[in-house]
Amino acid sequence: MGRVLKILAVWAVACWLTGAQAASWRQVPVPGAQVSDLVVLRDGLLYAGTNNGVYRSSDAGNTWTPTQSVSPSRTFLRLHVVDQDPQRLVALTIDEAKPDGRAIETSRDGGATWQVTQTDLRFATTGGFASHPSLPGVVLFFNVGLTLRSEDGGLTWSYLSPSQSKKNIFAVRDQPSRFIATTSYYDRLFESNDGGLSWTHLEMQPPLPVGDYLSFEQDPGQPATLYFASYRFGGQVAASGSIDTQTGAVTLFSDACGCSHVRVVADPHRARRLVAPSVAFDPDSLAVLGRPFRESLDGGATWHELGGLERKIDDDYRWYFDPTQQSRIYLPTAGAGIYRSDNDGQTFSPRYAGMNAGVVNNLLVDPTSPSDFLVARQLLPMLHTSDGGASFSVVATDFHSDLPVPSEDRSRIARAWTDTSILVGFDNGSFYRSQDGGRSWVRMSSDFPFSDVWTTAIQFAGAGSDKLVVLAEREEDYAKQMYWSGDGGQHWTSTNLGERAFVNRIGSGGDDAGPIYARTESYYSRNALLWMADRFDSAFRFVPMPDPDDFLRWIMSVPDPGNTWRMLAFSDDRSTADRPGQVWETLDAGATWRSLGSTNLIAGILAGVPIIDACDNRTVWEGLSGRVSRDGGRSFRHVDTGIPLLLGRGFQAVCHQGRSHAFATTTGGIAIREPEAADTLLKEGHDP
Repeated sequence: MGRVLKILAVWAVACWLTGAQAASWRQVPVPGAQVSDLVVLRDGLLYAGTNNGVYRSSDAGNTWTPTQSVSPSRTFLRLHVVDQDPQRLVALTIDEAKPDGRAIETSRDGGATWQVTQTDLRFATTGGFASHPSLPGVVLFFNVGLTLRSEDGGLTWSYLSPSQSKKNIFAVRDQPSRFIATTSYYDRLFESNDGGLSWTHLEMQPPLPVGDYLSFEQDPGQPATLYFASYRFGGQVAASGSIDTQTGAVTLFSDACGCSHVRVVADPHRARRLVAPSVAFDPDSLAVLGRPFRESLDGGATWHELGGLERKIDDDYRWYFDPTQQSRIYLPTAGAGIYRSDNDGQTFSPRYAGMNAGVVNNLLVDPTSPSDFLVARQLLPMLHTSDGGASFSVVATDFHSDLPVPSEDRSRIARAWTDTSILVGFDNGSFYRSQDGGRSWVRMSSDFPFSDVWTTAIQFAGAGSDKLVVLAEREEDYAKQMYWSGDGGQHWTSTNLGERAFVNRIGSGGDDAGPIYARTESYYSRNALLWMADRFDSAFRFVPMPDPDDFLRWIMSVPDPGNTWRMLAFSDDRSTADRPGQVWETLDAGATWRSLGSTNLIAGILAGVPIIDACDNRTVWEGLSGRVSRDGGRSFRHVDTGIPLLLGRGFQAVCHQGRSHAFATTTGGIAIREPEAADTLLKEGHDP
């Protein structure tokens, strides 16, 4: 029975099978966590819903403990305490390894155990819970176009009549059974006076300004007052203000800061004090210049600067006041646990001790020593290990921890093919070089035009450590550029790929005579762009797919590590169900293609990047739908490790001493498959 691998299905339905003799996999936790929701109770008690379970702190975030003894391997997107009892919790969770993995779960023991009480594939990642002090046990759940109500603290749920989609629901605590709901439409509010059973439209005068991002917060001292902020987008004007939900009257704030208020939050300890996390823009280019905190002490009439953040730590800029300590504030982050301030928000520091669900943006394994690898974390410094993750050392130079922008490739570090101790990485203004496998870094001098282009990926080309290629996008016209350096990154020349080159990856190898690719993995034929240069510092040419049919959808493998002239392409005909998918092979960098036959791999968004194994070119790993092929990509099977994996970004199959070592990022760190003696990856008996 072959050794088998379980891969997490993110977009497709996962099929879980257990191998009788599973290969040796182990999970390596990584410090940190992405906090999706934060519950702040009295006396320093906090609950954090994260990308890998719930963490609890009893000392205001200084230290954290997972509420469950075993990693739940699912994301807790929203948390809510029922009737202010810290033992009674309800949560919105997503377990992407299950076909019905979107659920409401309930705990009666402070998060130690959880019971699924409602599932619905329509549940999205937004929404949340609300309850009213006059209605014990009643919990409302709102999510896109759905509103559910529980009368027993979340154990059972009933769907309310379809109504306007609700974005937030606030309990007006000084008015029995009254709730106010905001919607995704900037000019719509709804009110309920019967505990959420029925809703009526609440008129506002004047209507709220149009904005790209609209947030709402409630004044804890005046529950009938809501504060809103409309994020600046394009030519729109930023706006913020207050809404009196008793009358519908809207008051606009004026803040001559050259910034947009992203959120306006009322201080529960000091009347009329407001804080607005904001973003400052360049008036011409709209480039982000800073992330200041704005403060008002007179209810929004005047504003001044309080402090700010050096970089973005979360998409929503959430802000929580501690109900006990007047000057203490918490900010959830997308990787560093929480930020805490003890001086009214003037300065913040990360607090994540005990959290082991760090978000791994990039994983770089030394192929000559698989126990040696570099881990790039989100919002936290990089880590290096030389003992397979048993211990980590923090890398002092931090250039790879900022939040990614949509569609960004996180290949910010390249390792030389021959001398694997040499690495080069970049941020938005500099290159960095390491000569000791990533333990230490030095900023490089370079003539690269960082101010004129958006840099997306970097790769060494050929033997040695001097030839580098960088893929970038020119800001003035969005044209793709390939930049070349033959002296290790000091001087650069460029090749224009053109406006049609919608590519975001680089492919190359350690052969000086090998090709250089600019590619994207998943696309339709009309956008099926693969560009190739025959050698370093030469012109790129467009390489068409083997079948130009516009109905075909494609997914492209990475180049074969043993032969970079070889790649695989998988096609899926979207016009008919009668035509099976096909797998194609090129041995000459796309000049000619041949069909290897039908495949059960669905191309496009439902499949991850196919990766040809470095030891055995018949074996193809697939990133998202949980399969591996042993026949060159024709037949993929679901396999099992016992560890939930999220492959694709960060997945590597390293060939060391003739055996394949597999690495992958997970929901809480890294999973490593270290082959046993005489292990041949998947035994011949598992072949078709």
